[in-house]
Amino acid sequence: MRKIYIIADIHTVSAFRLSGVEGVVSDRESALSKLEEIIKKPDAGIVAITWELGEDIQARIAEINLSMPSPVVIEIPGIDDERGFGRSVVGYIAEALGISL
Repeated sequence: MRKIYIIADIHTVSAFRLSGVEGVVSDRESALSKLEEIIKKPDAGIVAITWELGEDIQARIAEINLSMPSPVVIEIPGIDDERGFGRSVVGYIAEALGISL
């Protein structure tokens, strides 16, 4: 079975862990290396990364999504993101997968 992973700040990772999502705490400098570690996991189905951490690695995220069948990398707002959640995390995942839930 495939898993959802999150790469984010400590507060966002902690919130997701409460719902059973595995997370990796990262900062902007180590976000790319953390992403590379997770996409190598055979059970990774979806990798969510906060907008703040994904900002500098847009090209790599696009490359992963266009060239690999799995995992799908999506960007989501973090807990402390000023832009806030425009919709639920499920909505972001559905959009990334191109499905309607």
